[in-house]
Amino acid sequence: MLVSIALISCQTDLDYVVRGYTEKIIVEGKIESGQDPIVYLSLNIPLWQEVDSASIINYIIRDAKITISDGEKTEIMTARWDRTNFPPHYYRATSIKGEEGKTYSLVIEKGGYTLYASTKIPYGFDIQDIKSKPADVDSLRTIELTINAGEDSDKSYRVFSKKKKDNRFIETPVLFNSSLTQSGNIKIDLSPVPKKKDSLFYQGRYFLKGDTVDIKICAIDSVSTMFYKDLSMFSVKGGNIFISEVKPLNSNISHPGFGIWCGQATKTVRYVVQ
Repeated sequence: MLVSIALISCQTDLDYVVRGYTEKIIVEGKIESGQDPIVYLSLNIPLWQEVDSASIINYIIRDAKITISDGEKTEIMTARWDRTNFPPHYYRATSIKGEEGKTYSLVIEKGGYTLYASTKIPYGFDIQDIKSKPADVDSLRTIELTINAGEDSDKSYRVFSKKKKDNRFIETPVLFNSSLTQSGNIKIDLSPVPKKKDSLFYQGRYFLKGDTVDIKICAIDSVSTMFYKDLSMFSVKGGNIFISEVKPLNSNISHPGFGIWCGQATKTVRYVVQ
């Protein structure tokens, strides 16, 4: 997501060169129920620069002060380094954990700027049913997940799956209930999109009979829903829209920040494909 935001935050109109480069702080943060909050920070990359892993590393912010509060406790997040992830630099708090129904605020201080953000972890949902269905090839299957959202239609869902040989959770690229109108039972067809470097790329969007699959469902609030909905639309349309589009994505980060601080009610379940 950080790469997409880096591109989108460089969006401009045709007199970009005349007006010059406007620096923004890109925030990608989340707090899941039962987990530590994590925040990634970087500067947006100028449009005239090539966007690759090397340039992103150069724009990572390593010396910001980030304060998180849940209304009762306050903690300064600690900078950390993890070479198994990209980007490898992030900030983490350990004394504050995510709880459903709670609101969490961020204060980010960097280079004379102070950014503010707030998010709420929605109340959860129930997993009603998981079943597999035959695909066009005998050994391949699709997975249908049914969740009960209760009467709360003001949240939506991001769904990820991880097969036994996968190194990461892969998202099904649809934001379920993105119109924020559904309640009660919601049926979701898992359709992950692996990358070429993933070991099970050859299976595509399907699952193999006998696969052990971890399924992760994240309920998010309406503000985060609009951000991820916009982000998915930009990603589908490709890079040209970044040149002509001047309206920023929906974001809950104050100026001159950009991005998302997202609360997630999360459940993970393991399923063996039948």
